[in-house]
Amino acid sequence: MYTIKKVAEMTGISGHTLRFYDKEGLFPYVARDQNNVRVFSDEDLEWVRTVKCLRDTGMPLAEAKEYVQLCLQGDATIPRRYEMLRKQLQKAEQHLVEIQDRMNTLKMKTEYYKGVLEGKRQDLWNPVHFTRADRKPQRKEKDPSSMPA
Repeated sequence: MYTIKKVAEMTGISGHTLRFYDKEGLFPYVARDQNNVRVFSDEDLEWVRTVKCLRDTGMPLAEAKEYVQLCLQGDATIPRRYEMLRKQLQKAEQHLVEIQDRMNTLKMKTEYYKGVLEGKRQDLWNPVHFTRADRKPQRKEKDPSSMPA
C-alpha cells in the first residue's frame, strides 16, 4: 500500500493533482485507512498510470473520466473505449510529428549558429536582417544601467 506522497514520487503527479483526480472519480478503488488517509494498492497504481498517460497525451479531464466510467461498466464498453484510445493515439501521433518538425528546425538553426560561432558563415538568419533598413524596432530595449539592481 502506498501513500499519496509515495505515489506522487513514483509517478511524477503532484499530491494535489492525485487528490483532485481521486475526488473526480478517476481512481475508483482507492481505499482509506483508519485516519481517512488515502492508500493506493498496486492495482490503484495502474489506474494512476493509465490516467497519467491519457492526460499526458492531451486527453481532456472529462474524456478521461468518461474512459474510467466506461471501464467500470465492463466489457460491453470495449468498442467505445477502443475508439477513444484510437482517437487519442492519432492526436498523440500528430503532436509527435509537430514536435519532430520543431526539433528539426532547432537542430538546423543550432548547426547554423555553430557555423557562425566558428566563423564559417555570417549571421543572416537574424530576423533583423529580414526587415527594411529604414525600419526601426517598435519597442525600445531598456538601458540595463537604468534598471533596479
